Amino acid sequence: VCYKPEDPVEYLESCLQKVKELGGSEKVKWDTFVSQEKRTLPPLNGGQSRRSFFRNVMPDNPNFPYRRYDRLPPIHQFSIESDTDLSETAELIEEYDVFDPTRPRPKIILVIGGPGSGKGTQSLKIADRYGFEYVSVGELLRKKIHNTSSNRKWSLIAKIITTGELAPQETTITEIKQRLMQIPDEEGIVIDGFPRDVAQAISFEDQICTPDLVVFLACSNQRLKERLVKRAEQQGRPDDNLKATQRRLINFKQNAIPLVKYFQEKGLIMTFDADRDEEEVFNDISMTVDNKLFPPKEPIAGPSELDLSLIMDSVDIVDTDYDFEDQVIIASIQYRGPACGKGPQCEKVAQKYGLTHLSTGDLLRRELSSLSERSKLIRDLMESGELVPGVILELCLKTH
Repeated sequence: VCYKPEDPVEYLESCLQKVKELGGSEKVKWDTFVSQEKRTLPPLNGGQSRRSFFRNVMPDNPNFPYRRYDRLPPIHQFSIESDTDLSETAELIEEYDVFDPTRPRPKIILVIGGPGSGKGTQSLKIADRYGFEYVSVGELLRKKIHNTSSNRKWSLIAKIITTGELAPQETTITEIKQRLMQIPDEEGIVIDGFPRDVAQAISFEDQICTPDLVVFLACSNQRLKERLVKRAEQQGRPDDNLKATQRRLINFKQNAIPLVKYFQEKGLIMTFDADRDEEEVFNDISMTVDNKLFPPKEPIAGPSELDLSLIMDSVDIVDTDYDFEDQVIIASIQYRGPACGKGPQCEKVAQKYGLTHLSTGDLLRRELSSLSERSKLIRDLMESGELVPGVILELCLKTH
């Protein structure tokens, strides 16, 4: 608010005179120079008095710039209950512990693999053998879709799944969390069909826990297709239509190797050839579960690496940018310290089976003999005592 007197000089003189009359500037208050002219204010309850007030203060001239506006319509009051998309309180994602941190949590086994690889069959067998609870992520989503058919969000998710795409990550995680919180006292839980990609794996670990074991069922492309066709005839699942099947196979191909490598780096995954009879596959899985989750007092020797050749066969669906030989054999030897005899043993294996022995040490030394930028980087890393990254080793292998 500002006051603009008609004669500023006269107004200042009057103010100074008022200060003298008060006895000095110490007597000046905040309202000393405020005009004491009073004007009747309109009543708070409106009515005729309000109209009289506006009639008195507002000119009758219709061209007067300050005019009252029409009343605006009321603002719609949003509420969760009024919107079917948000009617489920579960959709309000909160940070909470799925398992009681003060109690031992159930053992968690994740079973992954391509569509039609036998995940459901093997998961049920594992759960039955060890008395674990079986959780099918696919069934959780299908049941939710069936029970909330009028919900717009779940209707959209149903369309997504029918086309062979992955359901939204957070929605899937939420459904898993809700199910696990219903069975906190189980000794173990077998989760069938999750995760489908690395992002889901990370989300599972962040929001739930790190699994105790990941079972990967590697199955050839031809066998996957045969099983999917048979299942579509027997069960008639909406996501087993031809287009959805092709899309699911492509999604699996794109995500399988990064996902398996992610769990392999954590030492959590074991792979099994799922082209065989289901009982043979289950016998191998049982031995692995026994050793991993219920180890004997004395440690036993066994393979600790994943045979990636099985994965490459199971994801051979569409053309890729990678070129592979007709036969790929990867020999892995459990890591030990320097001078443990890795080199001689590799040479013997290569001679016995007619393979080519590649020594990473020899590759690096050969690279160091050159004057390339890569050799300088390798030399700096080795002199500082650091390990040479796997990416550089892969480049050396390709060059060789």
